[in-house]
Amino acid sequence: MKIVMTAEEIALLENFMRQSQSYFEFGMGGSTCLAARTVQRRISAIDSDLQWVENVRSAIGAAAPADKEIVLNQVDIGRTGEWGTPIGRESEDKFPAYSKAILAQPDDVDLCLVDGRFRVSCFLTSLLHLRPDAVLAIHDYIRPEYFEIESFARPIAGVDTLKLFVRRADADLAALQSRAEATRLDPR
Repeated sequence: MKIVMTAEEIALLENFMRQSQSYFEFGMGGSTCLAARTVQRRISAIDSDLQWVENVRSAIGAAAPADKEIVLNQVDIGRTGEWGTPIGRESEDKFPAYSKAILAQPDDVDLCLVDGRFRVSCFLTSLLHLRPDAVLAIHDYIRPEYFEIESFARPIAGVDTLKLFVRRADADLAALQSRAEATRLDPR
């Protein structure tokens, strides 16, 4: 399954995956297949499109090492279109479940890729839930609506549109929680 990233982005992500024991991904695809081959112990990922989840599951298939735990789930946000984007707002009450999916994960996740819907809320919710030294990656980090995350996280690596962050030591956790909640309905 093709990864929709540049070769340089893939190389950087793969380098961090090789060091990861426990990986979580918002949005799945080729990067999830790479994680299944590369992350050391546990890989979990969500997507809003059930058929896409099944496609990724099939792509990983029997090639997945038996010593790894791989969990792929769909989060129902209502009807979706291209790239799992919600169609309309009639299911808006379901939207928060997507960014809150990280809360069902153990707090030992050490690498999280945000590359699906609701990216700001996913990133900020993960930043709150995971250990302060967990690495959070966000793809397509050229979109101005994503830049607010730098109020709470500091960049540690990046190439092209893939940027990796850790929580700022001085992050205002109350403000972080407030922004995570305020962005739950923004599917970008």
